[in-house]
Amino acid sequence: MKKIILILGLLLPIGVFVFLGLFGKNEFSIPVYYENGVDNIPSLCTRNYKSPYVLSDSLLKALGWKGGAVLLMGNSSHAAQPWLARLKKETGTDVQVISPATVSENHIEIYACDLFLEEPWTTVLVDDQRRIRGYYAPETREEADRLIVELKIMLKQY
Repeated sequence: MKKIILILGLLLPIGVFVFLGLFGKNEFSIPVYYENGVDNIPSLCTRNYKSPYVLSDSLLKALGWKGGAVLLMGNSSHAAQPWLARLKKETGTDVQVISPATVSENHIEIYACDLFLEEPWTTVLVDDQRRIRGYYAPETREEADRLIVELKIMLKQY
């Protein structure tokens, strides 16, 4: 009787593991922001926002967007450089990184009215369809890890 219980105690977890490995799917989705329009429009913004909200082609082209996934950074300080190098290494792809402050004179308006950046979030992930997919504060390790994981998921889906 003890041998039967021992064998069942060993085979049951192995069987569950094999079953889940063969028939289970580990899929995660990254949320799309502003699919139902923009809530809480900053007071300095006087634009009419369409639903669903996507970044305009003219804005992205003015920032030098080449298509595909892009990170728009509000903070391109030296603190961000190590995680950018890690991002390129771990994703195996060159994700375009743009800092509107270095490209555009009206970067404050871009941060507030186009990207809706608020402290402590300094980085926005945008997919190839110009939709905002996430806000991050990559100066912390946890946020940098979350950004890398979500970017890998997004690149795998598209």
